[in-house]
Amino acid sequence: MTSEQTLKSRVIRTAIWMLGTNVFSQFLRLLSNLLLTRMLAPAAFGLMATVSTIYFALSMFSDLGVWQSVIKSPKGEDTDFLGTAQTIEFLRGLLLAGLVLLTAMGIYTAAQTGFFTANTVYANARLPGMVAFVGACALLDGMVSMKLALAQRRLHGDQVAKLELASQLAAVSVTILIVWLTGSVWGLLWGWLVSSATRVVLSYVYLPGVWCKPCWDVVSAHDIIHYGKWIFASSIIGFLADNGEKIIFGNYFSIGYFGIFSIATALLTAIAAIYSTLLGRVIFPSLSLALNDSLGIVRAYARAQQSADLFVGILAGGLLTAGQWVVWGLYDARYHEAGWMLQVLGMCMLGLRYQVVEQLMFAMSRPDLVTVNNVIRAIGLVVFIPIGFYLGQERGAIIAVVFAQFLTWPLCMYFKWKHGLFSFQSEAWWLPAFTLGLLAGYVLNLLIGRFIPQVPV
Repeated sequence: MTSEQTLKSRVIRTAIWMLGTNVFSQFLRLLSNLLLTRMLAPAAFGLMATVSTIYFALSMFSDLGVWQSVIKSPKGEDTDFLGTAQTIEFLRGLLLAGLVLLTAMGIYTAAQTGFFTANTVYANARLPGMVAFVGACALLDGMVSMKLALAQRRLHGDQVAKLELASQLAAVSVTILIVWLTGSVWGLLWGWLVSSATRVVLSYVYLPGVWCKPCWDVVSAHDIIHYGKWIFASSIIGFLADNGEKIIFGNYFSIGYFGIFSIATALLTAIAAIYSTLLGRVIFPSLSLALNDSLGIVRAYARAQQSADLFVGILAGGLLTAGQWVVWGLYDARYHEAGWMLQVLGMCMLGLRYQVVEQLMFAMSRPDLVTVNNVIRAIGLVVFIPIGFYLGQERGAIIAVVFAQFLTWPLCMYFKWKHGLFSFQSEAWWLPAFTLGLLAGYVLNLLIGRFIPQVPV
């Protein structure tokens, strides 16, 4: 068997494991979400969405791309390199926990002085304590063994998938139990903590291999930090590009309305998570290996882009024409307004098709270009959301979020052309896939509409 055939078989096996597990994972997340929405009010989800946004903002602000370095670096199997990566990741966890606590104190102080508008999520008395609580999750995340990064590097998708699924099952069980017993949003936080703890334990006791003993090798540290400086910058801007609307919407949406919006984004995230998993754990490693082994990168990229376009095109078209039925069929009347939000936000999936190119940028050691793309998205959100709200209120603001996702296409197309990757094969699938999704959604609308009347929102 040739090296190309071996790589192809590993990629296919990993893709099957990750896709299958991710589908089940999203189903489990959806099921738990449905149960929780019947036990908690929309305002609780607005509050939790704010805590998550704050935590992941701080997490991105401390990201040095350690895991990407282990996956990509030719020294990724070296003991000193892995030990240094483990040390850096642990120190990052300590830093992140400190930032979380400082942020909680800042929110509390600002609320006490009347800095926030009354009856908004930032003025809620529970928020500072909830933010401080997730500092424990930051510490745990920094303790995850580098054996997990090695499993991703080697495309051992079955091991990674089982570990992540076990962590999620533990979190869902604890969350539902506590919320059922107490009726409190704190159950969501305890589930989060259990998930982080389970992930740490399994990364040491379940994954095969020798424990990566923490150490400090100057050369390895320099390589990781040098590669990570662009990851760091990209992560900061990347958060603003991917989640900036949640920060901006705080000035426009009430806590209850923000909670309904979080339901729509949660549904879209459940779908996008499958795509992100394929990008980060299958496409990125396969493109990296194709470069390292001098394989046909043009063919490898074309195959990856075609697969991505088929997935995002059908989903975007289907959600645009029939996405409202997902919300109307699953949630009670308090959340039905999330239906039209999901329809509009579904177009973000098509806007993200060139994230395959961004993975190639990472693989070719050009994370600076990903940073530029994220700057473009972030600026687009800052500029167009206020304009959209002025022209169309909430609908206009959400449409602006979708528009910002397409602003990065020109740079990605230029990158493809510059590296000889722009071809008919890599561009031919997205439009037919999108059209197929539109038609499928339209037919579904007709079929369901014959038996179920339109649900007012």
